[in-house]
Amino acid sequence: MRFAFFFCNALLVLALSMFEATAQCSLALPGNVKAKNQTSCSVDISWKAVSGSSYYKVRYRIHGTLTWEYSAELYATSYTVNNLAASTLYEFAVASFCSDGSTQGYSAPVSKETKKCTAPANVTVSAVTVSSATINWTGLCGSTTFTLQYRTQGSSSWNKIKNINSYSYTLTGLTMSSTYEVRLQTNCGSGNSGWTSIIAFTTASNTLPGRNIILYVLDDARYDAFSVNGGPSWFVTPAINSLANEGANFKLSIPTTSQCAPSRASIYTGVYAHVHGVEKNGDAMNSGVPLIQQILKDHGYHTGFVGKYGQYLGDPQGFHWWATSDGNVYENATYRINGVDTLIVGHITDVYQQLAMDFLNSVPAGKRFALFFFTRVPHEPTQPRASDASLYVNEPLPFPSNFSFYTNNYPSFYTSGIWTADSAAVREKILKTFQSLAGAEANVAALLSWLDSKGLKDSTLFVLTSDNGYLMGEHKLKEKVLALEESIRVPLFVRYPKWFAPGTVVTQSISANLDIAVTLLELAGIPNIYGMQGISLRSQAAGSVSRTALFYQTGWDPYYAKLRAVRTLTDIFIRSYCKSTCEEFYDLVADPKQNSNQIFNPSYASVIAMRKVTLDSLRTVYGDYTPTKKTCSLVTTGSRAGMLNAASPDIRLLVFPQPADEQITITVDEIDFTEVALAITDLQGRLLWQGTICAGEPLARIYTASWPAGVYVASATIAGQPVVYRTFVKN
Repeated sequence: MRFAFFFCNALLVLALSMFEATAQCSLALPGNVKAKNQTSCSVDISWKAVSGSSYYKVRYRIHGTLTWEYSAELYATSYTVNNLAASTLYEFAVASFCSDGSTQGYSAPVSKETKKCTAPANVTVSAVTVSSATINWTGLCGSTTFTLQYRTQGSSSWNKIKNINSYSYTLTGLTMSSTYEVRLQTNCGSGNSGWTSIIAFTTASNTLPGRNIILYVLDDARYDAFSVNGGPSWFVTPAINSLANEGANFKLSIPTTSQCAPSRASIYTGVYAHVHGVEKNGDAMNSGVPLIQQILKDHGYHTGFVGKYGQYLGDPQGFHWWATSDGNVYENATYRINGVDTLIVGHITDVYQQLAMDFLNSVPAGKRFALFFFTRVPHEPTQPRASDASLYVNEPLPFPSNFSFYTNNYPSFYTSGIWTADSAAVREKILKTFQSLAGAEANVAALLSWLDSKGLKDSTLFVLTSDNGYLMGEHKLKEKVLALEESIRVPLFVRYPKWFAPGTVVTQSISANLDIAVTLLELAGIPNIYGMQGISLRSQAAGSVSRTALFYQTGWDPYYAKLRAVRTLTDIFIRSYCKSTCEEFYDLVADPKQNSNQIFNPSYASVIAMRKVTLDSLRTVYGDYTPTKKTCSLVTTGSRAGMLNAASPDIRLLVFPQPADEQITITVDEIDFTEVALAITDLQGRLLWQGTICAGEPLARIYTASWPAGVYVASATIAGQPVVYRTFVKN
């Protein structure tokens, strides 16, 4: 009996424990299990919540197989199963679990087949302008190739763009104030996904006043022709002077190549000649280089061109309306207007002005406009208007004080540019130049009057400059190309009251023709995503950015060697690519007329060494190539005793690592010294760090983590020896 009692007791305890275990996980199986929103690599699973459950798990397998895959513990009632195969039928089931990890099992499986190809997700539209919009999306399941369609709302036909291999695309050439529809599909080898839902957007309106542009470019006009730049007081140009007096006068303005076609191409593109391809007159521009006028046109500006586009550059590109004249013909020239040739009687100065007015008066109401007025005056053969031919004949002309050729330390090819004219012929050329420029004054006055009559004067950026300067007898030389002041300096006057206070004079930054395109982008509110290499004139006038060293270059010329130069605020270093060393250095403070080449003067040794480093660094920054050399040399007379030794001093200045990151180490090696003065500057010559190292500890560690990426210059000065420079790159 006792055994039976204990046996029955044990059965009762076992039964109670089994009951308790069952009671702890008597959860219902998840119900209403659904598989939906399938892509080619995922399926969304959802189910009805089970009361008392601690968590859930989802299992899945390819239909017809035995092996299940399991999810982790889930605490919601939905789950996306990822990394599935495309075009495959799967089974999915869900289980609810008690806190002890027990379960009543999995629900009956539901089936869902993944798609062959999945349409993009998260389609959005951004950066909408008057003529463009950027479409963005997310590619699913590793998809990388897409097709985009767009159309004007209400149209039945789509424009299709295939084989897009990114997750965004910018539509251009759209119509202002128009609503567009866009959709996308994914391309998956032999098949495509369905289309996404249609997204609509509306391009911007361009009815806001202001931000108009007039760019007036002279041809071969010097910086010192006008009284605001030291020109003769009798040359009265109130309209042109008003641009400087009521705006900004950039006193140091230099084209990156002083020649007609290269300079104009740099104005259109905002890049150096070796980038756009027009290194000399006669070169064609490289295809695919963005043009500022086309960019403005794409962003809703009504664009027009009048005058000289550039030698062998073809018909003007990027303009709604354009008119050019044939060659350097001043009277009764043949004009090409929007592709149609016609002869127009009259002087080009007057005809250009009328053509410019024709364009301005044709601008659609409410549209911003950009007029590029590139006159041919005072280019040779200089011929003023008949009404101006009697001007200034009794005035004292600014004849060059250095009307004699170099006698020492000059490149041999300079002799190819000697002007054989006598002083009377030079004066005649100078007189005709001023008489011709009187016509330019009439042009500018007419343009300003038109703006005034329309109430647009203060809302229009008016820029006046020249493609290059011009030597007129200085050093007995003529024309341009050479890196001499009269050749490379041009006027640059900019009027736009919103940016430039009246009487602004910029002397601490060297402006360039590259800067015009970047400035126009800024005016139009367009980001510089085009690789333009200039600096905003607005920033330079405000002093927030200053270019204190400008890289100058020239291309092939039948008479001259190729040149590379660096012009700073105070001097210029010129390297001519001759088969023997041919270099020039001029102190423009002590010798503004560049009468004496100081390349062998030991007093300038340190500065010259720095300029060589700066030039090489700027060439690297701008991606310049190594020019071919010409048979030429530096012509020197007399002994060089006591002159600068061209060999580098025996100092090893090392900077590492290269490129630098958060810290650099500088060391001076293999020389007897007690102390070395070190300094680090940027390419603008601004000091970032200085210190000394001693013989007992010949290295210095400098933290550069906070410095912006770029090229820097390290220098070492040891008593009795010239400065040694090394460049390094900071990532």
